[in-house]
Amino acid sequence: MTTGSSASDLHLVPARPEHVDFWMSLRAEAAARRYVDTEEDSPETLVKRILEASSLEEPRAKGFRWFVRYQDAWVGTVSARDVSREHGRAQLGYMLSEAYHGRGLGSRAVGMMLERLFTLPFLERVWLTTLSENLASQGVARKLGFTLEGTMRGHCMLRGERKDQQYWGLLRSEWESRQRG
Repeated sequence: MTTGSSASDLHLVPARPEHVDFWMSLRAEAAARRYVDTEEDSPETLVKRILEASSLEEPRAKGFRWFVRYQDAWVGTVSARDVSREHGRAQLGYMLSEAYHGRGLGSRAVGMMLERLFTLPFLERVWLTTLSENLASQGVARKLGFTLEGTMRGHCMLRGERKDQQYWGLLRSEWESRQRG
C-alpha cells in the first residue's frame, strides 16, 4: 500500500497529560466505540493512565504509551501494557483516528512501537487482541507478522453484547527475521 508519505512525517511522542483532550476525542469517535468500551473513562482516569506510563529506560516499567503524530496532527495512540520481565512479554494496544484509516499509518505506528519495544533485552514476545469483526486491526497484525493464535468464543462483553476475541502473537525472533529480510 502506498501511503504517499515519508518515514519522517510520522512520530511517536511519549504520553503527557496535555494529550488527554485528544485522547478523549479519539476514544469518542464512532470507529473507536465500535470495538472498544470507552464510555467509562473520565479525563482524570486517562491522565492517571498517562502518568503511569513509563519510559523505556525505566527498569521496572509495567507499561508504555505514545501518541502518534502525523504531519501536524495527532492521529492516534499506541501502547504496551502488562509488561512482564519474568515472562518476557507485553500486550500491545493501538487506536487511530477514523479520519486516518486506510493510509497504512496504523501499521507504521505499531511497527515503530515494536522497534522500540524490542530494544528491551528481556522482551521475547508481544501479543494483542482483536474482536473477530475488527478486520482493520487484524490487517495491522498480519502486516507486521503476528500469528493468529486462537479465538476465544464469547470471551468479552461490549455494550451488553458477547463478542469473540482473537489472540495474536509475535516473537522477537520473528520480528528480527522480518527486519533482516
